[in-house]
Amino acid sequence: MKPAARSKKGRGVFCNLPLLLLIGAIQFLVIYSPAIDRYMVMITKGKPGFPSLLLDGRRGFKLMEEEFIPEPRVACDFEDPRSDVCELEGAIRIRGSTSEVFVVVPSTGGAAANVTGLAAGMNASHWTIQPYTRKGESRVMRGITSLSVRVVAAGEAPPCTVRHEVPAVVYSNGGYCGNYYHDFNDNIIPLFVTSRHLAGEVQLLVAQKQRWWFDKYREIVDGITNYDAVDLDADGGGEVRCFRRATLGLRSHKDLSIDPRRAPRNLSMVDFKRFLMWRYALPREHAIRTEEEEEDDGGEGEVAPGMRKKKKPRMLIIARRSRRRFVNLPEIVALAEEVGFEVTTSDVMSSPAKKSGAAAGGTANSKGDEGQARMAEASALVNSFDAMVAVHGSGLTNLVFLPMNAVVVQVVPLGRMEGLAMDEYGVPPRDMNMRYLQYNITAEESTLSEAYPRTHPVFLDPMPIHKQSWSLVKDIYLGQQDVRLNLRRFRPVLEKAMRLLR
Repeated sequence: MKPAARSKKGRGVFCNLPLLLLIGAIQFLVIYSPAIDRYMVMITKGKPGFPSLLLDGRRGFKLMEEEFIPEPRVACDFEDPRSDVCELEGAIRIRGSTSEVFVVVPSTGGAAANVTGLAAGMNASHWTIQPYTRKGESRVMRGITSLSVRVVAAGEAPPCTVRHEVPAVVYSNGGYCGNYYHDFNDNIIPLFVTSRHLAGEVQLLVAQKQRWWFDKYREIVDGITNYDAVDLDADGGGEVRCFRRATLGLRSHKDLSIDPRRAPRNLSMVDFKRFLMWRYALPREHAIRTEEEEEDDGGEGEVAPGMRKKKKPRMLIIARRSRRRFVNLPEIVALAEEVGFEVTTSDVMSSPAKKSGAAAGGTANSKGDEGQARMAEASALVNSFDAMVAVHGSGLTNLVFLPMNAVVVQVVPLGRMEGLAMDEYGVPPRDMNMRYLQYNITAEESTLSEAYPRTHPVFLDPMPIHKQSWSLVKDIYLGQQDVRLNLRRFRPVLEKAMRLLR
């Protein structure tokens, strides 16, 4: 069977098909030309949310997304006496290799941004900030990295190499890093205040990063951020990290403490204490209440029917291994036991099996995993006590691990150190719902009486020494002095500590 023959009419339509296609194409271009133009722009230049295929000279072809540049906002605080802080919002680019921060403004708006809080005389388009919490101490601040902040148009900013979906906190891990007190006072507590409300969704960018420090305090750092901290000094290849929000510097309110009125979500030192309990799995939130344990036993060590044997509150006496030691430590222990405490002496940070190394709060001799293990042991040890006694020094920093309602007794050495001692270790216990007692020694209780005559200015008028230099104060009153407590004079302090636990 032959195939059906095509009609002429049909052959005529088929022969004119190219002409019909050309007419249809012209009509399509006329109708949809604006949409095609927008599509071609997106393909060649991209737009927010639409990937475009571009040629990158360093990395070859890759999918890139053009950054949307919003109007930036910058709120700084250069008036705080403890630290300078800038909060940045918008298109923020940070290049660690050159310690530069770029606040990008839309090209159409010119190189200007809404900048507030700069100190008088500072340039609103280019300023520097040192992200460390001891701004009043010029000696230590000379060694702190300065960040250069520039407000630039989009075309002047370096291109992003890494984009982050979470905000950044940029600070220095230098300064007094390695001193136990300063680790908490200058780094950990300000980091908690600045970042904790972000619930881990924050990227730490650290200048002068000490790797051993991050290993030692790993539990704390991992509770603050879900991401590995970036070492800005080692951020090689000119990496440019891009954020929508960034905080330059850490907020610091007062010595070893927090002002809830100034903290995000009214965070307090009680919140910080509970944070430490969570991170180190500490079991005791509250100290012993002695009235709950004061049922008399049945005599001769036997417990009467229906009665519990009396449980003594536990006291930790910090035994420093360097200066400001208790010279008559065995007598002090005997006195505390006579008052009713179960007493342990320790420098806390030494290994239980080998009492060596730095005393609690000394300079950093514990590195890496060893330091992390020591911190876990120290926190668990301190948390098991109801009271702590220590001479003024960074070993008192361990009070952050005590349970609430515990009693802290600070023995203040000679040299008009009472105000400093109260600020550093007297206020924090109260802010953590603990009890605080301060014992100021006399000249007879100081071993300085063996080195200087009683008519020496060291005893008669320490204030000129304070005015002359802190280094001299540190050398004489902190570096040459040990303590020999007058037991009769000290006994009422221990008796009051016992009463405070009721």
